Amino acid sequence: MVAVVVAEGVNLSLSICLLAFLVLLHLATSQAPAPPPFSPPFNITHILLDARDFNVAASALQASGVASQFEEFERGVGITLFVPTDLAFASSTNLLRSLPAEKKSLVLKFHALHSYYPLGSLQSIVNPVQPTLATEDTAAGLFTLNITRLSNGSSDVSIATGLVQASITRTVFDQNPLAIFAVSNVLLPKDLFNHTSHTSEAAPPAVQLAGTAPGPGADGRAAVMSVGTGTGQRIDSLFWLLIATGLIYLVRSPCLC
Repeated sequence: MVAVVVAEGVNLSLSICLLAFLVLLHLATSQAPAPPPFSPPFNITHILLDARDFNVAASALQASGVASQFEEFERGVGITLFVPTDLAFASSTNLLRSLPAEKKSLVLKFHALHSYYPLGSLQSIVNPVQPTLATEDTAAGLFTLNITRLSNGSSDVSIATGLVQASITRTVFDQNPLAIFAVSNVLLPKDLFNHTSHTSEAAPPAVQLAGTAPGPGADGRAAVMSVGTGTGQRIDSLFWLLIATGLIYLVRSPCLC
């Protein structure tokens, strides 16, 4: 009888201990804070460097401070970036290098839409004329992109600026609220460049002598040079002719001594 009572007491103690352990475990797990979800901004520069072939774009965004501005927009409705590859930048390096810092920033912002557009949305976009972040820095109607789906039956997306036409070559990153697409050309805004920007300035016309007509040279400089040379030669000949005449006169004239 005593053994039964002791056994029942042991079982009761174990049950109480187990119940207390379960209560403590429940309290501990219910009060522990849930791990916070990952929140933007994503580091755009790191994404581009990890993706490779975007070193020029990553450096330009970082040096200009535009990368941090892009990352701020991720907290709102999102942002979509069209990033030229290193090869695409190579053909426009000299043109971009000549720009002052504020205009370089405008060109970079011209490659961004102030909304998150995955590729499917771009392929079915209703209004092809889209303002960019450069539009927000200037005025409505300026620095816009014309985004359309190619009519050749493919799913390719074309982006036109009025000066340059590019296409999306691949998706670099797509996670709401950030989409990054590689494009085949640097997007040059027509509001900043024009067709004559791609050619060197014409040389100033050469000053022509009165009464002379331009020669075969494009600006008449060859004719001017030949006219100047001929005039100098005639003066030289006249000078030596006068000297020779004087000497002959002195030799033939009688001595005045």
